[in-house]
Amino acid sequence: MEHEIWGNRSLAENKVEYFTIGDLHLWMKYRNEEVWIAHGYKDELKRKAMSDQPPKNVEWSRWAHKNSSPEVNVSPVYPDLPLVVQSEYSLKVSSETRIQIFTRIPIWVRISLANNNYQLIELPTAKLSRTWFGTFTEGELCYHAMTKARRDLSQVDKKPYLVSCPIKIVNKSDEELTFSNFCFRVERLSMYLHDNELWADETQIIFQGEDLHSEVIMTGKLPDGMTKKQLLTKPRKQVQKSLATRTFKRFFKDSPLIDR
Repeated sequence: MEHEIWGNRSLAENKVEYFTIGDLHLWMKYRNEEVWIAHGYKDELKRKAMSDQPPKNVEWSRWAHKNSSPEVNVSPVYPDLPLVVQSEYSLKVSSETRIQIFTRIPIWVRISLANNNYQLIELPTAKLSRTWFGTFTEGELCYHAMTKARRDLSQVDKKPYLVSCPIKIVNKSDEELTFSNFCFRVERLSMYLHDNELWADETQIIFQGEDLHSEVIMTGKLPDGMTKKQLLTKPRKQVQKSLATRTFKRFFKDSPLIDR
C-alpha cells in the first residue's frame, strides 16, 4: 500500500478495493447503501490474498448509516494502548544529561465515513502481544512492541506501516538512569506525513529518580524540515500536554505476555 491510501476514497458499487500494509490485508466495497469491509493477516490467511476477492475463510463486516455514502476516509492512527519499547542496547544516562532517541512503532488503520467522520473500524497493521507494566496495584496494560529505541534512523529502511517517534530523555535526578525498556504513551501524539514517511511530534520524558514518577511532556516539536501543514491524524486524547507517571521502572521484569 502506498501513502496515497490516506485520505478520502470513493467505493464503487459492488467493486472490491484491495490494500495491504504491514501484515494487514484489507478489502472494501459499497453494496446496497452499506460499506462492506473484510480483513485478514498474513499468518492466518489460508491462501495467497488475491486482489479481486478475499479468501473464503475471511468474513465481511457491514455498516449501514442514515447518511449513507460510498465515500470513506482512511487514516493512520496510533495503537489504542501504550507500548513497552526496548532500547537497542541497555543504556545508561548520567545525571543532568539529555539524549535524543527514536523508535518506530506499527500503526493502526482507521476507516470512517467521509461525510460525518463516523468511525467504522480500526485495524492494527501488525498483531501485538499484550503485557503488564508496573505492579498489581499500580500499572497498566500495554502492547509489547517488537521495535527498538535507537539514537539514529538514517540507516533503517522506510516502512509505510511504521511511524517514527522522536523522544527526548532528560535525567534530572542525582542518580544514573539505566534502562533497557520503557513505557511509551502514544495517545496524546499527532501523526504527520513527511517525505512518504509517518512521523510523530516529540515526546520529552524527564526522569526524576528511581522511586518517583517521570514527567512526560508532549512538546509538539517537529523534526527539522516538517511543518504543521503535514498533519494527518490528531491525538486520540485531546488532554493536557504533560502528565506524571512511571515510565522506566518495570517492577516485574519477567512479566509474561498476555494472550491477545
